Amino acid sequence: MPQRIKEGERLPFFRYDTPYSAQERSRVLLAAHPPLILVFLSNFGHPVTRTFVERYAGTFPALKSGSLALVVRSVPEKLAGIVGPDTLPFPLLCDAEGTLYDLLAIPERSGTLTTYSLEGWRILREARRQGYHPPKNALQQLPLTLILDADGTVLFAHYGASLTDVPEDCAAMQQLLGVLGLDRAPDAPAAPPAPAPAPDPLPDPDGPFGDLFAEAAPDAARGRMTDPADTLTQGLPLEDLAPELPGYLTDSGTFKLPPAAPGAGRAPVAPAAAAVPARRTIRHRPATRRYDPGPPQQP
Repeated sequence: MPQRIKEGERLPFFRYDTPYSAQERSRVLLAAHPPLILVFLSNFGHPVTRTFVERYAGTFPALKSGSLALVVRSVPEKLAGIVGPDTLPFPLLCDAEGTLYDLLAIPERSGTLTTYSLEGWRILREARRQGYHPPKNALQQLPLTLILDADGTVLFAHYGASLTDVPEDCAAMQQLLGVLGLDRAPDAPAAPPAPAPAPDPLPDPDGPFGDLFAEAAPDAARGRMTDPADTLTQGLPLEDLAPELPGYLTDSGTFKLPPAAPGAGRAPVAPAAAAVPARRTIRHRPATRRYDPGPPQQP
């Protein structure tokens, strides 16, 4: 009897079909950008499935670590006309027979009161307004969310209690990876280049670069970027570039550099120049002449 898969167990490798390909290998999918978030949903025509497929596609850039794939209980040939290789930013695996669903013991449940959450009721109500009529007393496929390592080891498993008991969007998936300590980027970007040295003084307007000086001087006087090769920041006021500086704004609005690591990136300090004594100006005050009446005179 199939049992629910648990963390630490390994999902066997399998082959799967998509609306645009056949007999793909799960080994390749797992090894591409681990960890893989694998979400099992109902059939593609279900309003809840459509809602989350569209939501995941719209928020896919928020998933910075790992990769994503969805599994639906639909026939791939029926989706070939609406889902192509470039329609969604993630693979859409089709398991119409429910082979994986049975292997992983993903339950089915009847009754809208026990399978629909408050969000599910809102989705169903909107779908009914657009002409959707769910079959009465039909079994509803509940979801499953797995996070798998490159070899298929289960790092996280959650069997949904309702049709909408899955990650809300890709931002929630990224947050979940962070909680589990799996938010490592598969292809870490290269370290930013070292800051460029201070620019040389502007050339002499009468020298060989006088034309460049004449072109740059008006903008330089207004405090703007003047490098003709810098098409990204050309013409931007310098104050607009302040948020890109390596620091942050405090609550008082003053820009403050982050504390540097001890001994890291510390440039040698040039010796201070000898102090030049200030020139003292001595001012001469004219002598004050006092009145001398002389000896007393006889009347």
